[in-house]
Amino acid sequence: MGTTTKRVGAAFASMFATTMLLVACTSGGAGGDDSEPSTPVASGPTATATATPTPVADSPVTELGVDCAGLLSAETAGAIDASWTPRDYYDRDSVRPSDYAIAQEGGLSCTWNDGGSSDGKNNPTGGGGYSGLLVQVLPHAGDTWPRFVEIYGDDPDGRCFGDETFRGCTFDQLVGDSWVSIIATEFAPSVEATSEQRFAPVVAEVTEVVSSADVVDDPWPLGGPARPWSCVADAALEREALGAGDDLFVLTPGGGWSVYAAAWSRAVATSCSILDDTTPYSSESVLAGGAWALEQRIEFGLLDPDTAVTVPGLADGDRAYRSCSATECVTDLVLGDDWARLTVERATVPDTEAASERLVEGYVARAAASV
Repeated sequence: MGTTTKRVGAAFASMFATTMLLVACTSGGAGGDDSEPSTPVASGPTATATATPTPVADSPVTELGVDCAGLLSAETAGAIDASWTPRDYYDRDSVRPSDYAIAQEGGLSCTWNDGGSSDGKNNPTGGGGYSGLLVQVLPHAGDTWPRFVEIYGDDPDGRCFGDETFRGCTFDQLVGDSWVSIIATEFAPSVEATSEQRFAPVVAEVTEVVSSADVVDDPWPLGGPARPWSCVADAALEREALGAGDDLFVLTPGGGWSVYAAAWSRAVATSCSILDDTTPYSSESVLAGGAWALEQRIEFGLLDPDTAVTVPGLADGDRAYRSCSATECVTDLVLGDDWARLTVERATVPDTEAASERLVEGYVARAAASV
């Protein structure tokens, strides 16, 4: 089957004014472990919510016709680094709603790694080591890709960088109408072949599979416009709930032109930070139609259903889960078909648990009033 419906990627909120290397913007390797790319701008969505149709499946299905094992063999990945084995991209602690955007849009996020802790962009987290390969494919990206090339230029063969202390390779290219992103990070040294020679078979195998794929356009029926209750720019709710001053404001990242930012835009996955100057107080992430992804977190054992809490005003069928650590309190909400996550920073918000309760209660009320 061929593509039946043209899907146009929406414009992103902002982009870096400062020129950055492609490898830093597509994550992995040379960049830090910051989970949000690009320069943020003070803003908030203004679209109005509409009713979403009843889903026809429990979770979205890839429109590429292959799974991760069909996209790249474990043998090809392991030839770069023997410690790399296939792992579920989503079976890790540091996953937020926006990380599911590529899956929501019918794409694939696949990883082969050494089991170390990483963020969603192939960077190590938690201060530990990490070595791995991340392959992401976003179908129907023909409208988004030219904007990426206009800013950063085309690099059809990819690039490798680093030395004996660090090695990495990246590849970003439009293959047919699908955006292919490949990132290899901190693989073992070799005296037998260069990094480019070791990376080339991965690129060749993935691009061959994608170019031969019978891509369909059967979009996940959930989603819709940006929720008007998400990342509201005036930060009035946060100031009241967190006991902060008038200088508190909302920053929404632009995302840069990257495969995950393209997916965020299309899937309507909003993320923002609530700051006073540069000091974080809280953060928010929402995936419209993403309740299925939170269910997967529970199935993986990464969210304990016993952390369920009662929130005044929750509609029938909606749920809330809260867990607090030494650094933050995190509340995951199911609001209709949507998954929202609210995080409150312990370092800046006194009585974090009580503040988190106030924030979530106000958030639920704001969402209900917007329907």
